Parts: sequence; structure tokens; C-alpha cells
Amino acid sequence: MPWDTDIITYRRDLHKIPELGFQERQTHDYLVRTLKQMGLDPVELAGTGVMADIAGTRPGKTIAVRADIDGLPLDEETGLEFSSEHPGVMHACGHDGHMAIALGLAQRLSASRDFPGTVRVFFQPAEEKPPGGAPAMIAAGCLDGVDEVLGLHVWANDPVGTVGIRPGALMANADEFTIRVTGKGGHGSEPADTKDAVLIASQIVVNLQTIVSRRLNAFDAAVVSCGTIRSGVTFNIIAETAEITGTVRTLSAAVQQKIVREIGHIAETTAAMYDARAVLEYVYGYPAVINHAASVARLEQAFQGVVEIVHPDPAMGGEDFAYYLQERPGAFFFLGCQPDDAETFPHHSPHFLLNEKALPLGVEVLYRGVMSFLTA
Repeated sequence: MPWDTDIITYRRDLHKIPELGFQERQTHDYLVRTLKQMGLDPVELAGTGVMADIAGTRPGKTIAVRADIDGLPLDEETGLEFSSEHPGVMHACGHDGHMAIALGLAQRLSASRDFPGTVRVFFQPAEEKPPGGAPAMIAAGCLDGVDEVLGLHVWANDPVGTVGIRPGALMANADEFTIRVTGKGGHGSEPADTKDAVLIASQIVVNLQTIVSRRLNAFDAAVVSCGTIRSGVTFNIIAETAEITGTVRTLSAAVQQKIVREIGHIAETTAAMYDARAVLEYVYGYPAVINHAASVARLEQAFQGVVEIVHPDPAMGGEDFAYYLQERPGAFFFLGCQPDDAETFPHHSPHFLLNEKALPLGVEVLYRGVMSFLTA
């Protein structure tokens, strides 16, 4: 099967040329050129996005498959012969694999069109950073006429030959917050005349950790993490202001809203204890990825005998594929890509590796997934 070999070439070519969100011009050109070589007529949309339809020989439904295309702002440290040629940018999350799989699927479908309906493959910019590229792609028409949408993500924690899928929440609401504390600065030798913003911010951080442990139901999954505290200018000045930033991950809107209220309440009341002020700025990020139960059930049946199906706990990472599932039925799943003989590094690591044996398998499961929908 030619796509088995070509898919490795696609992945390695794309791995060399990572680009940040909405700057993926070289990647875009590669995708357009490759799709044209397959006899397809790619359409450019949302800046650097690309879309191509593969029509079968008979009328029918339309199913779409999405691949994300952007890299991350990292210097690659894998030592691969085909490492990034762009300093400070790397495909450290597997998006090069996603594009290669989608190209392999397009190649397979375009070579033999003996199926009803249409398969749309689209390549989306800017998944890695909110607001993401999915809203722009939707606005540009990538889901127009589409009946169902599918997506996958290579998953380094799972071995090759596995697919992780579940109905309902698969990935989390991914939000961020900033708390700005205003107290009263002064000399480090006279703390009684100040309202120490460093102390207040520290107390807020500690108190925020009680939200999950003491304010939520034990069965409600959530994460509240503070990533930074910025305050002060030198050793002998008590800071007047401080800023805390962090992230919140939840699987439901109800838990999300409760946490927003709790963060605001804790910040304000903790600061008030010291006669100071704290203001919360909360930014809603990607919504949770909510798989449609009927799509998951059908896919699991289609994947039987090809991969081992596992039902993972929801991942607390964020994914803008969620926006597509708010518009159309469909599903998102994880494709195991754990290296055979190398250390497993997490996604977004400068040492991240994916097992290329997973790539042809990705084409096979997507092919079976789209056919299970079109021929149902």
C-alpha cells in the first residue's frame, strides 16, 4: 500500500518545518502541493488552513476529518535526522503525525473512490493557543454540508495498537485566570505600616488549593493550578502589588462556574483580611471535548479487530476540536504512539518522540471510521 511508505515521508517532511499558529505558510504550501499531486482540488481558508473534498462514486452523506498543523515555541532536542529546521519552533505535540495521517487517508480515498458520499479532510491552523484556529475554520465554512466530524490525537502514554475513546467528556474545559492584589508598599524594616502584597498573594495561593479538596463534590473532576506569582523589586521593599496567574480544568459547565465563583470569593476575602484588595480576571478557554455517544459506539464497532480499544479517564488538557463537536455530531480519540525502545517524553517536551508505526494504523482506523458512517 503506497500510503504506508508515503505517510512516513509526509511526517518527516512536515516535522522539519514547524510553524506557530496562523504563521504556517510553508506547511500550508506543502499540504496544498501534496493534495494537488493526489488529483484533489484543495481550498485555502482561515489564512493558512486547507480543505479538500474526496467525492465517492455515489451520492451520500459527508463526513469530515480534521488535522491540526501548528508547532510549539520550543527548541527541539530529539537528535532526529529530520529535526526542526526552524530555530525555536518544534512539532512537540504530534501535529506532524496528524497531518501525515490525514494526507495518507486522502491518498487512500482518492485512489479508489468506490464509496457513497464525500470525505472532507481539513487542516486547521493554530490549535495550540487560544482562541485557536477552530472558530476561524468554522466561520470560513469547513463544516458546511458536513454531517459528522472526526479527529484523532497521537498519545505518547499509550502503546501502538491502542485507541482511547469514550462517550461524553474526553478532554477538559481549559481556562486561565489572573488575580491582581493591591496592598500598601513600604520599607522592609517597617512591615506594620504596610499591606504586604507578597504575603497576601501567598495566602491566596494556599487557600485556592481548598477549592478542589473542600468545596467540590468528591466525584467532580477538576484542577486549579497557580503557575506564576510576580511581585516585588528588591529585598528590602515590601511590595505593594502582586499578580497570580493559573489555570482551571473542568469537565462540566456547572463545576466550571462553581470554581469561578470560589476563586473570586477566596481572592477577595483573603485580601480583605489584610485590608487590601484583590481582583479576579477569568478567561474562558477551549470548552470540553464532548464526544457523541452514537458516534463512539459506531467507531468502536468499526475498530474491532484492528486495535485494542481502551476507555481512558478524561484528560485534563484542552483541545479546540471541542468547537466542532458543538456544531456537529462526531468523536475525538487518542491513537497510541508510545516509542518502542526509547524513553517516553510527554507532549510539549523538547524531547518528544512519536512512534511512526502508529501512522499507518491511524490511516486504517480513520478509513474504517469514515466508511462506517458513509455506508451505514
